Amino acid sequence: MWGLCQGSGKEPYKAQIELAGPSFKCTCPSRKFPCKHGLGLYLLYARDGAAFADSAAPAWVSDWLQSREQRSEKKAAKLANADTAQTDEDIAAKAQQQLKRQEKRQGNVDAGLAVLDTWLADLAREGLAGLRAKPAKDWDAMAARLVDTQAPGLAARLRRAGMLVYASSAAGWELDVARELAQIALLSHSYRRLATLPAALQHDIKTGIGWVLNQDEVLAEPGLDDLWQVCGTHTQDEQRVSRRSCYLRGRDSARWAVLQQFSAGAQALPPPLLLGTGHRGTLHFYPGALPMRVAFGADVQLVSTLPAAPSAAPSSMAALLAEYARALAVNPFIETYPMLLEHVVPQRAAGPATHFVLRASDGTQLPVDSQFRHAWQLHALAGAAPVSVFGLWNGYALLPLAVGVDGRLHGLDGGQVP
Repeated sequence: MWGLCQGSGKEPYKAQIELAGPSFKCTCPSRKFPCKHGLGLYLLYARDGAAFADSAAPAWVSDWLQSREQRSEKKAAKLANADTAQTDEDIAAKAQQQLKRQEKRQGNVDAGLAVLDTWLADLAREGLAGLRAKPAKDWDAMAARLVDTQAPGLAARLRRAGMLVYASSAAGWELDVARELAQIALLSHSYRRLATLPAALQHDIKTGIGWVLNQDEVLAEPGLDDLWQVCGTHTQDEQRVSRRSCYLRGRDSARWAVLQQFSAGAQALPPPLLLGTGHRGTLHFYPGALPMRVAFGADVQLVSTLPAAPSAAPSSMAALLAEYARALAVNPFIETYPMLLEHVVPQRAAGPATHFVLRASDGTQLPVDSQFRHAWQLHALAGAAPVSVFGLWNGYALLPLAVGVDGRLHGLDGGQVP
């Protein structure tokens, strides 16, 4: 299906869709995919299919279809070759090559961590109070060095620490920076002692450094079948990479799961899991001391929209904090931990600063993260009444991601408050 759309340029844009995909292509300069012209063409077809007539495809459509067919054939041939039986020599050679790549990366990471240790020692010796007098390019240069030595996970954490120095207006930023640098140092030193640590914790440390496990290996392991509710999403942009974390909770297992979605450059993130929806099927957990990241099995299906709060969630702040303490004891590298608070009231904290807390009926309270930009919207949605709040706890404050009011969930990620 194809059509022309007159835009701001001299020539109309050429929009085309292969319905079997569906797959889209358009000559407009938009970085969104599919673009609004492709979506408009699709919606027009859905609304008034009779307006479209059968005719021979023009060259610009047939050329695109032919190129897609050629790519599909090459991909099929590659998969067929991969399925061809390999000899013992081929398997051994492939394993040897993989071992060499791992050893080379190990050497690169070790070299990068040696430079990082020296850099962190210099910061500790000079003190944190004078950090803002130094150029931000020092942090960028160290992060770039870590990327070059194949430790992108540590590089991302170092950039976030730099943002706390130069982009934070909150008082006491030095303490936040010190905590982040301490975690970076802990990861660095733990990586050098990797062989002496439990196998499950080794996965968490390597993930923190930036090693990535193949998803096919994860899907090959047994999974957990349950009805999973989407409790909230959190989107982060790091350099040219965007990451969305979708948090789910099993109805029967009461287990937390995190599905991560990525995009690079101008590529758009995949569609998010809709807040409050239920998905029945098997989730496969990535290995770790406290596994939470998952890959969806082939049997996962959208089944329903569920109530605003899973009944299996702990009901008191004391129980939630005890759960977090147990998780932290198992995996000290947790950056944030999902929490679902029931029957809490968002309130302004006492004092001159505009800080908010979540107060339970027994008077206990948790502070809301000072970086949360939409505390007033949360306050307005609650209307001084008890609500359910889902968010991420970092050990010091909670970042709200969703609020349940009168059986309806409202998303708070990125400031989008429906």
